[in-house]
Amino acid sequence: MRRATITDVAKRANVSISTVSRVLNKNYPVSDELRQKVLQAVSELNYQPNAVARSLKKQTTNTIGVVVADISNPFFMQIAKGIESIVSPQGYQLIFCSTDENPTKEHTLLRLLYERRVDAIILASCDTDSSYLNQLAQNSFPIILIDRKVPNCNADVIVEDNFSSAYMLAQHLIQNGHRKICVINGPLKVSSASERFEGFRKALEDNGIDLKKEYVLEGNFMRCDAYGAVKKMILNHQNDLPTAIFATNNLMAEGAMAALREFNIKIPDDISLVSFGDISIPDLIDPKLTVISQNAFAIGQKAGEMALYRIKRGVKKHDFKEFIMVPELRIRDSVKNIEL
Repeated sequence: MRRATITDVAKRANVSISTVSRVLNKNYPVSDELRQKVLQAVSELNYQPNAVARSLKKQTTNTIGVVVADISNPFFMQIAKGIESIVSPQGYQLIFCSTDENPTKEHTLLRLLYERRVDAIILASCDTDSSYLNQLAQNSFPIILIDRKVPNCNADVIVEDNFSSAYMLAQHLIQNGHRKICVINGPLKVSSASERFEGFRKALEDNGIDLKKEYVLEGNFMRCDAYGAVKKMILNHQNDLPTAIFATNNLMAEGAMAALREFNIKIPDDISLVSFGDISIPDLIDPKLTVISQNAFAIGQKAGEMALYRIKRGVKKHDFKEFIMVPELRIRDSVKNIEL
């Protein structure tokens, strides 16, 4: 069935196209009689304005693209809620996309959003090459980086203090007597993953603890990858297991929990477990994990504020802002004190 056009409405109401446009856009005075005729024709034809055409004329779509690594991760969902709480009251809608940690897919999504004329993009990038993002920025297009930095990128940045927070979490394990500590890393090309690993490694170094290579696992920020890595580590080192596991994100902590449960290894009696970021249902899990508590909602709010700021004020070279959020250590029940 063919969609009604503004021309159809004008014919039905027996008025000019310009009169229909004035009624719909409320930008010029129109008599009550003509307004009622137009609105009746709109209702009878079920006319829906062409959003694309209107956006071309207005040079704005009132939409913001949000591109993250994993749309299923509660951390990114909370960020999205934070963004929406800021931009929705201002009349903006979100288009939410997931890259699955694939730079090629990320470029495709960025191009699609740009071609659809979103007014800004908020991005948790899995890429280390800033060239494509800088091409967009050359056109005064607002890009807000969240959670992860991209080297030499012309964009505002909102990240966490990953190094210091990871150091603090590792220090908590060490203070409880742990020296055989396994770490599950995300993709180290990503700034958040590399900074957390460096914070963990520095804490061990400062306490004279050697980091065994067999205790360094690759989890790629994914639940299933962490599960497989921990399971393989347990099978290969049954006689020399770590006393603690440090997961550098929430999904990998969940994968580690699943692997430990499969081998009937109890937390914290057999192996302690900590996580950078809380798991999806912390109140339903016993014992409750000791974590670096991330305020994803606040990150989203700050990203929403910066997106609106750039949309209204524009993008200026060498005027990009960086905000560093400071998470907190939340001590619960998943770390056993093994000091003699």
